[in-house]
Amino acid sequence: MLCGYNCQSVPACAEESRCRGSFSRCMNGIMVLVGIISGLVFAAAVVLLFVNSLITAWFPAVLTALITGVALLAAVVVLSVLRGTSDNGRSCIRCLFGGLMFGIIGTILSAFIAVSADLTAVSVTAAVVLGITAFFFAYMIVSLLFVALCRTDS
Repeated sequence: MLCGYNCQSVPACAEESRCRGSFSRCMNGIMVLVGIISGLVFAAAVVLLFVNSLITAWFPAVLTALITGVALLAAVVVLSVLRGTSDNGRSCIRCLFGGLMFGIIGTILSAFIAVSADLTAVSVTAAVVLGITAFFFAYMIVSLLFVALCRTDS
Protein backbone atom coordinates (compact mmCIF):
# COMPACT_ATOMS: atom_id res chain seq x y z
CA MET A 1 0.00 0.00 0.00
CA LEU A 2 3.09 2.21 0.07
CA CYS A 3 2.97 3.37 -3.52
CA GLY A 4 -0.74 3.24 -4.21
CA TYR A 5 -0.43 -0.44 -4.96
CA ASN A 6 -2.83 -2.90 -3.47
CA CYS A 7 -3.17 -6.44 -4.68
CA GLN A 8 -6.48 -8.18 -4.09
CA SER A 9 -7.36 -11.65 -5.29
CA VAL A 10 -10.22 -11.93 -7.69
CA PRO A 11 -12.51 -14.61 -6.17
CA ALA A 12 -14.25 -15.56 -9.42
CA CYS A 13 -10.92 -16.33 -11.03
CA ALA A 14 -9.80 -18.70 -8.29
CA GLU A 15 -12.85 -20.89 -8.81
CA GLU A 16 -12.46 -21.24 -12.57
CA SER A 17 -10.16 -23.89 -13.95
CA ARG A 18 -9.02 -21.73 -16.87
CA CYS A 19 -7.25 -19.27 -14.56
CA ARG A 20 -3.77 -20.42 -13.68
CA GLY A 21 -1.55 -18.71 -11.15
CA SER A 22 -2.59 -15.85 -8.93
CA PHE A 23 -4.53 -13.17 -10.69
CA SER A 24 -4.96 -9.82 -9.06
CA ARG A 25 -6.68 -6.53 -9.60
CA CYS A 26 -4.62 -3.38 -9.77
CA MET A 27 -5.65 -0.53 -7.50
CA ASN A 28 -3.36 2.39 -8.27
CA GLY A 29 -5.83 5.23 -7.86
CA ILE A 30 -3.67 7.21 -5.45
CA MET A 31 -0.90 7.44 -8.06
CA VAL A 32 -3.33 8.67 -10.70
CA LEU A 33 -4.91 11.19 -8.32
CA VAL A 34 -1.60 12.61 -7.11
CA GLY A 35 -0.26 12.67 -10.68
CA ILE A 36 -3.25 14.56 -12.06
CA ILE A 37 -3.35 17.08 -9.22
CA SER A 38 0.39 17.77 -9.35
CA GLY A 39 0.27 17.95 -13.15
CA LEU A 40 -2.53 20.50 -13.12
CA VAL A 41 -0.85 22.64 -10.48
CA PHE A 42 2.51 22.53 -12.28
CA ALA A 43 0.89 23.26 -15.67
CA ALA A 44 -1.03 26.23 -14.27
CA ALA A 45 2.14 27.67 -12.75
CA VAL A 46 4.10 27.23 -15.99
CA VAL A 47 1.35 28.78 -18.11
CA LEU A 48 1.02 31.77 -15.76
CA LEU A 49 4.75 32.36 -15.79
CA PHE A 50 4.93 31.99 -19.57
CA VAL A 51 2.00 34.30 -20.30
CA ASN A 52 3.46 36.98 -18.02
CA SER A 53 6.81 36.65 -19.84
CA LEU A 54 8.61 35.44 -16.73
CA ILE A 55 9.77 32.32 -18.55
CA THR A 56 11.91 33.55 -21.40
CA ALA A 57 14.11 30.50 -21.90
CA TRP A 58 11.40 27.90 -22.49
CA PHE A 59 13.37 25.94 -25.10
CA PRO A 60 15.99 24.45 -22.73
CA ALA A 61 13.26 23.43 -20.28
CA VAL A 62 11.19 21.71 -22.97
CA LEU A 63 14.30 20.07 -24.41
CA THR A 64 15.17 18.80 -20.93
CA ALA A 65 11.67 17.33 -20.60
CA LEU A 66 12.06 15.64 -23.98
CA ILE A 67 15.44 14.16 -23.11
CA THR A 68 14.16 13.03 -19.70
CA GLY A 69 11.17 11.33 -21.30
CA VAL A 70 13.33 9.49 -23.84
CA ALA A 71 15.80 8.45 -21.12
CA LEU A 72 12.98 7.14 -18.91
CA LEU A 73 11.51 5.25 -21.83
CA ALA A 74 14.84 3.47 -22.23
CA ALA A 75 15.16 2.98 -18.47
CA VAL A 76 11.78 1.24 -18.16
CA VAL A 77 13.29 -1.96 -19.54
CA VAL A 78 16.23 -1.81 -17.12
CA LEU A 79 13.90 -0.95 -14.23
CA SER A 80 11.62 -3.87 -14.95
CA VAL A 81 14.58 -6.24 -14.98
CA LEU A 82 16.19 -4.89 -11.80
CA ARG A 83 13.05 -4.42 -9.71
CA GLY A 84 11.19 -7.41 -11.04
CA THR A 85 13.10 -10.08 -9.16
CA SER A 86 10.33 -10.98 -6.71
CA ASP A 87 6.65 -11.65 -7.32
CA ASN A 88 5.64 -8.55 -5.38
CA GLY A 89 8.11 -6.40 -7.34
CA ARG A 90 6.80 -7.66 -10.67
CA SER A 91 3.20 -7.11 -9.56
CA CYS A 92 3.92 -3.58 -8.35
CA ILE A 93 5.72 -2.58 -11.54
CA ARG A 94 3.02 -4.21 -13.68
CA CYS A 95 0.39 -2.28 -11.74
CA LEU A 96 2.08 1.12 -12.12
CA PHE A 97 3.41 0.57 -15.64
CA GLY A 98 0.38 2.08 -17.39
CA GLY A 99 0.57 5.35 -15.50
CA LEU A 100 4.31 5.60 -16.02
CA MET A 101 4.01 4.97 -19.76
CA PHE A 102 1.15 7.49 -19.98
CA GLY A 103 3.41 10.16 -18.51
CA ILE A 104 6.44 9.19 -20.59
CA ILE A 105 4.67 9.01 -23.95
CA GLY A 106 2.68 12.18 -23.24
CA THR A 107 5.84 14.04 -22.26
CA ILE A 108 7.74 12.90 -25.34
CA LEU A 109 4.94 13.77 -27.77
CA SER A 110 4.04 17.13 -26.26
CA ALA A 111 7.68 18.18 -25.83
CA PHE A 112 8.40 17.19 -29.42
CA ILE A 113 5.49 19.36 -30.57
CA ALA A 114 6.68 22.25 -28.39
CA VAL A 115 10.25 21.99 -29.69
CA SER A 116 9.04 21.80 -33.29
CA ALA A 117 6.72 24.81 -33.01
CA ASP A 118 7.70 28.44 -32.82
CA LEU A 119 6.36 29.51 -29.43
CA THR A 120 5.89 33.15 -28.52
CA ALA A 121 4.45 34.58 -25.32
CA VAL A 122 1.54 36.28 -27.08
CA SER A 123 0.24 33.05 -28.61
CA VAL A 124 -2.52 31.15 -26.85
CA THR A 125 -1.46 28.01 -28.65
CA ALA A 126 2.03 28.31 -27.19
CA ALA A 127 0.64 28.57 -23.67
CA VAL A 128 -1.56 25.52 -24.24
CA VAL A 129 1.32 23.44 -25.67
CA LEU A 130 3.61 24.39 -22.78
CA GLY A 131 0.84 23.66 -20.29
CA ILE A 132 0.26 20.21 -21.76
CA THR A 133 4.00 19.53 -21.72
CA ALA A 134 4.25 20.67 -18.10
CA PHE A 135 1.27 18.49 -17.11
CA PHE A 136 2.72 15.34 -18.65
CA PHE A 137 6.18 16.07 -17.26
CA ALA A 138 4.84 16.42 -13.71
CA TYR A 139 2.70 13.28 -14.16
CA MET A 140 5.75 11.39 -15.40
CA ILE A 141 7.86 12.47 -12.41
CA VAL A 142 5.12 11.52 -9.92
CA SER A 143 4.67 8.12 -11.60
CA LEU A 144 8.42 7.55 -11.51
CA LEU A 145 8.47 8.33 -7.79
CA PHE A 146 5.66 5.86 -7.16
CA VAL A 147 7.47 3.16 -9.12
CA ALA A 148 10.67 3.89 -7.20
CA LEU A 149 8.75 3.45 -3.93
CA CYS A 150 7.48 -0.01 -4.87
CA ARG A 151 8.44 -2.46 -2.19
CA THR A 152 9.89 -5.69 -3.49
CA ASP A 153 11.01 -7.20 -0.18
CA SER A 154 7.60 -8.25 1.13
